[in-house]
Amino acid sequence: YSTLVSRGRQSLPSSFRLKLIVLAAVVMTMLTTPTLIHLGKIELAVTSTSKSGSIISGGTTYLRHEDHIHTTNEAADVQNVTSNTVSESDICTKKVRKQRNQQHKVVLDRIEILPNDSNALNTKVLCFIPIISTDHNATAMDVMHTWGKRCDKLVFASNVTDSDIGAIKVDIPTEDWAHLWQKQRETMRHIWQEYGKEYDWFLKADLDTYVIMENLKAYLASEEIQSKKDQPLILGRRVSRREEKWYQGFDHNKTLVDEFLKTSHNKFHYTMGGAGYVMNQKYIETFYESMDEQFCLSSEQEMTFPEDVGINFCMGNLGIFPYNTRDELGRERFHLRSPEALFNVDGTDKSAWLYKVHRDVGGIQGGNDCCSPASITFHHVKGPGALYDFERMIYCK
Repeated sequence: YSTLVSRGRQSLPSSFRLKLIVLAAVVMTMLTTPTLIHLGKIELAVTSTSKSGSIISGGTTYLRHEDHIHTTNEAADVQNVTSNTVSESDICTKKVRKQRNQQHKVVLDRIEILPNDSNALNTKVLCFIPIISTDHNATAMDVMHTWGKRCDKLVFASNVTDSDIGAIKVDIPTEDWAHLWQKQRETMRHIWQEYGKEYDWFLKADLDTYVIMENLKAYLASEEIQSKKDQPLILGRRVSRREEKWYQGFDHNKTLVDEFLKTSHNKFHYTMGGAGYVMNQKYIETFYESMDEQFCLSSEQEMTFPEDVGINFCMGNLGIFPYNTRDELGRERFHLRSPEALFNVDGTDKSAWLYKVHRDVGGIQGGNDCCSPASITFHHVKGPGALYDFERMIYCK
C-alpha cells in the first residue's frame, strides 16, 4: 500500500486513494485476526488453506463444512469439531439462499413429511455412503448434521477408519471413483457380516443425495411393501436400458451377457445409484451368498463397472429385479436429479436420455407430476450449504 501511494500520489485521485486506505485496513485485519469478514454476499475467510481444504490463520483452523465454519485451535485434531451436532433450531434460524429457494420451492413445497406409526418407527434402517478421506471433514459432516442423523445407523465406507464420523476402511486395491463396484462389493460384504441381522433395511446413498427418512420408513412399513417382505427387495429409481449398450465392457465374456438377456427378456432394469436404493435383509443375504460367483461380476476385469449396474446385473441373474416404487398416480418417489431439473423435464422428448431410460418403466413426467408428495430422495444436491437448504425447506416450514 505504501509503495502504491508513494508512487502514485500525484496521479491518483483523492477518492481512489481513500479506497486504497480502506482496502489496506481490511486486508491487515484479515491477516491479524482469526475471523470471517462478511462483505455483502461475499465471505472473505482468513488467509491460507491447508491440503484438506481447511482455512488456517494465526494457529486457528477453520473447517469449512459448506454451511458452517467450525473452529479448533489444533489443526491436526478435529475430534471436538466432528463430535459437535448442529441442532434443528440452528439450521432453521438461517435463511435459505434466495437463488436456491426460487429453483426448488415449487417442488419442495409439495413434499409432505409422512407421520410414522409404530411399525415405521420400529423399522431399522442402516445407511451407507461411499466416501474418500478428503471428504471426512466437510461433506460427510453435512450429511451427519442433516438427513443422516435420522438413520438408525450411518456408515461411511472410506479408505481409512475414522471413528469421529463412523467411517470404516474398505480394503480394495484401487481407491478411486472408477472402482465403485469393487468398493460396493466389499462394503456390502462387511455390512452383512457386521450388521446383517441387526437392521431391517440397508440404504445406499451418495454424498450429494438427500433422504427424507420419515417418508422412507412410512413406505417400508406400508402394506404394499410389507406384503413382499419375505422376498429379496431392492427399492429405488427404476430405469431401463435397451439399445444404449449398457453391456459395453463385457467383451471378454459375451456368454454372460447372453444368459442375462435371456433371463431379463432382453431388457435391463436397474436402480440408479445416485437416487439411492434400499435393500431388505433377504436381498443383502442373497447377494452375499452369490457375490463371488462369475455372474456377479467378480473378476478383476469387471471391477470398474458402475456399482448400480453391477448389483442389479448380479441379482438379475437370479431373477431378482427392481420393484416399481411409483405412487398410485405414477409419480416417482426416488429422484435422480435436483427438484428444478425434474420440474423442467420434457417427458415427450424422445431424443433425451431421460426419456430413453424411462420408456420401458412407465415414462417420465415433468411439472407438478414430476415428484410424489411422498418423495424419499433427491440427487445432485450440490453446492455450498445445499444439504442444509434442503433441510430448511422441508423441515422448517
